Amino acid sequence: MKTRILFIGHWRVEVHFADDGYDIDEIMGRLFSLGANVDTMRRALQIMEEEEPNKGFTFPNPIEHEIIVVIGPTSSGDEFIDTLVHEIHHVAVAIAEDLGIDLYEETPAYIAGDSARELAEVICQLGCRCCHPIEV
Repeated sequence: MKTRILFIGHWRVEVHFADDGYDIDEIMGRLFSLGANVDTMRRALQIMEEEEPNKGFTFPNPIEHEIIVVIGPTSSGDEFIDTLVHEIHHVAVAIAEDLGIDLYEETPAYIAGDSARELAEVICQLGCRCCHPIEV
């Protein structure tokens, strides 16, 4: 599992890429330490234990200004990109809401774009068609 830490304003965003499987103990420990409720932890555990491809989840803690993002194994580079963009959207929304920014302003788009740029190395590794060819 690869982990990348992003700093966006006063937010710390921890992104876990479970391309080779989930580290369930680590992720559940992080969710617990950030105050995830029982339902959130149960749903996260269910996603990880099901081991279905193309799943992810995001948990923001606005009090601590921390976000945990988990991108599970994917079936193709295209699915990886789809899952990552979906979860980055949740990151941008959480931060914009915390800052009182209208979601139709440019700032949430910049947050998403800056996040993707910071993750470019992993995106290239896990999202390229050469590494994850699409079967036709």
